[in-house]
Amino acid sequence: MKDYFVYLPRQPTNPIWGCVATSAGFTHYQPNTPYPRHQHPVDHYFNWNQGRVLQSYQVILISAGAGVFECAALHGTQMVEPGTILLLFPGVWHRYRPKPETGWIEHWLECSGSVFDEAARSGLIHPKRSLLKPNLVRDFSDCFEHCHSLAQIDAMANQDLLSTLGLQLLALLGRLQRGERGFTKAIDDVVQRALMLISLRCHEPLDLKALAAELGVGYSNLRHSFVARVGISPREHYLNTRIEKAQDLLLNTTKSVKEIAEILGFESASHLSKQFKNRIGDSPSDWRERLTKRGRRSADFSPLHRTN
Repeated sequence: MKDYFVYLPRQPTNPIWGCVATSAGFTHYQPNTPYPRHQHPVDHYFNWNQGRVLQSYQVILISAGAGVFECAALHGTQMVEPGTILLLFPGVWHRYRPKPETGWIEHWLECSGSVFDEAARSGLIHPKRSLLKPNLVRDFSDCFEHCHSLAQIDAMANQDLLSTLGLQLLALLGRLQRGERGFTKAIDDVVQRALMLISLRCHEPLDLKALAAELGVGYSNLRHSFVARVGISPREHYLNTRIEKAQDLLLNTTKSVKEIAEILGFESASHLSKQFKNRIGDSPSDWRERLTKRGRRSADFSPLHRTN
């Protein structure tokens, strides 16, 4: 592949993705060549002595060669090997370069937007985890290969598609971070089965010890794994699932609140109403009426319902 880079507007024509691809590129630095090259805009170019601070997030794959990486969130110099992912954050000083004797091949996609900001706020990505070494980089390589083909054909016309690739890279980073925190396939399988059983049996009382025994794990193990993977306890998820089922029935059937309470195993209609209001902020009847009215208003504006 030939070296290239593109820079795109920070304000896309369609901002619905919550992610805007603002730059992409591929560069093969041969051994003993200057780094970086001078063609980049002044806000992206840097020298080793000064380093650099970006205003966006940047995902970099070093697919060959070796080098070093430093950033304000990490202590000391980090070694960069083939298959390393560098994750750069807005406002965080950093610098990196290949070893002169090896050079390297770098792929990058730069993004900004609320989705990356929320991922950083939630801890899914963090400056202290700016250097990542996935066991399998094929998914990242495939994503960048698609990125390069879109960017080199017509980057401006493909900015939306490049932005969705930013979301894909973020999802891969999230999966990688979960793996680094000890989420094995066995844990994922247990949590996935727990989610399925809770959904299927949400009309029954939740017995967590019996559920753990059915899944072949200890109660504490199940609860810890569930909270770590899902973000809330199994019981909280159970309660949320019951309310979500109630919402589905309120919107898609004409059943009364009392009937829905019986279907979902609530003690009474008042018990369902109390749980519903605690989580949604409205009573079931008020919520149904508000959503039904909103649906009618939307239908009134549909071209299929216009009259001359």
